[in-house]
Amino acid sequence: MTINTDYLYNIYMKKNYKFSNKEISSLLKEVIAAMEVKEFNYFKIRAYQNLILVLDSLTMSVHNMWETDRLMEIPGMGIAIKNHLCELFETGKVKEYDAIMGDLPQGMFSLVGMRGIGAKRAFKLATAFNLDDRKDAQEKLKKVALAGEIQNIEGFAEKTEQTILETLSGKKKTKSEKKRILLFRAEQVVERILEYLNKFPEVIKVEVVGSFRRRKATVGDIEFAISTKNFEATTNYFLKYTEISEVLVSGDTRSSVVLGDDMQVDIRVYSPEARGSMLQYFTGSKAHNINLRTYALSKGYSISEYGIKEKSTGKLYEFNDEREFYKFLKLSYIPPEIRQGTNEIKLASDNKLPKLIELQDIVGDLHSHTVLSDGVNTLQEIVTVAVNMGYKYIGITDHAPSVQSRGYDEVAEIINKTRIQIAKLNASQDKIKVLYGYEVNILADATIGMPDDLLNKLDYAIGGIHSAFGQDSGQITERLIAALENPYIDIIAHPSGRLLNKREPCSADWQKVLASAAENNKILEITSQPDRLDLPEDLVKKAVDKAIPIVISTDAHAVNQLNYMKYGIDVARRAWCEKEHIINTMPLNKLLKYFRRNV
Repeated sequence: MTINTDYLYNIYMKKNYKFSNKEISSLLKEVIAAMEVKEFNYFKIRAYQNLILVLDSLTMSVHNMWETDRLMEIPGMGIAIKNHLCELFETGKVKEYDAIMGDLPQGMFSLVGMRGIGAKRAFKLATAFNLDDRKDAQEKLKKVALAGEIQNIEGFAEKTEQTILETLSGKKKTKSEKKRILLFRAEQVVERILEYLNKFPEVIKVEVVGSFRRRKATVGDIEFAISTKNFEATTNYFLKYTEISEVLVSGDTRSSVVLGDDMQVDIRVYSPEARGSMLQYFTGSKAHNINLRTYALSKGYSISEYGIKEKSTGKLYEFNDEREFYKFLKLSYIPPEIRQGTNEIKLASDNKLPKLIELQDIVGDLHSHTVLSDGVNTLQEIVTVAVNMGYKYIGITDHAPSVQSRGYDEVAEIINKTRIQIAKLNASQDKIKVLYGYEVNILADATIGMPDDLLNKLDYAIGGIHSAFGQDSGQITERLIAALENPYIDIIAHPSGRLLNKREPCSADWQKVLASAAENNKILEITSQPDRLDLPEDLVKKAVDKAIPIVISTDAHAVNQLNYMKYGIDVARRAWCEKEHIINTMPLNKLLKYFRRNV
């Protein structure tokens, strides 16, 4: 396999200056690599790194934000980077970036991100083997690796050479090729490892840190923090885990391995006294930790994974409990989900952090499917499970039958029969209210897939885009606004249309869409399906700021998927949502006021 190295070269030379978020992020990563080689100011490099973290999860198009003069709304955006992006969109390049990268061997940029190769190693390899062309740098490096020449360079061992060769031969993926896995899938890996580690008597406590603990939609590496008094025995026990296919690092306090599915897992062992500090430090995010260190320095302290050190005396304070760590700095406890490097530390110092929504606040689910469309369970089975979950209401929202294929009269009859069935079910018990809705297509021509008079027969209706995702921004925006303006559409499902690792969010003008949702008092959904988690957190936060009501739904197609609600809660918490922002935390009588029909 030959890895494509022309990606950035092609986008940088093209005449169309409408760069995507991904292209911008990739360019900035190359700039960072050049800065690291030239040993630029640490804080300048960190500013770029923080911005990339934001861009990688940003749903709104940076180019569109530039067109509307809103670049400074992006968290982590500074004046200097803003000016560089303006230059990029206007001219297709940035003179300062050309100057930073131009005198370096260009082949190095094709190597950064390969397993075991950072910026400085890439520069060293490119210099040693005259890799001046992005296009053939990897092929040339493969030849010298086969000849055994890499291990002769200072700092490169035979094992490193073998890893590079395996990557270039397609046996191992580069960092850029490895997809982050869904949080849902990462949980399955975590559960197996936790079960294994907790069997070992020397393990006092084991916890997951990093992006998993911050409940990101996708996870890169999985990191564990293990409290123990016997570091060596605990590490050796972990390294015997049967799913390990390769040991990357095995040290006194840190070990890193690769599992059979190419998932990297890191462990950190520490004494019980340092638990709170270790949890805080390795949970991150990087931006949060940088801001926290700056805050601590202003108070006369330095912080690390081992505790908080008083600068004047050198005394180290250790913390078994993470809450005590924040308390020592006179900060409210900051939940992992909002350790984002924005204004959480300032709010924590003023005791003004929000009380984030929790799973137990949810009292009903408004989006589910049965065998009447593409679900696998009956109406009764869905209702029974919802009752067992303690819900006060459950919405049955099968995909709406097509008037075009079935005819108006047949669809009207289906609605009448289903209405009678649900009425009987409600009359037979008083534990839960069953609501009758449909998920209706928002069609490519901006019309709704069911006539208004039939929609009016429902308790409520959900509109969703299910086709023509590749339309341009204007067309997608028109479709969403058409649904928001329809008096019989109450909720917009999975509004951005993204499928994590498969399909990018639709290119909509979210400023206009959110304005329409606010004007029409419509509800936007956080769909809890693990591969959707849509509306994404950045748009949820903007919606809440506009007082747009949010619903968290599972879009369950089987009864076990009703348990997906927790993943939608993760999104809401990362968007700083409180209970009052989510309508399905409300009792039924308050909820119904959001619907246009009498239920």
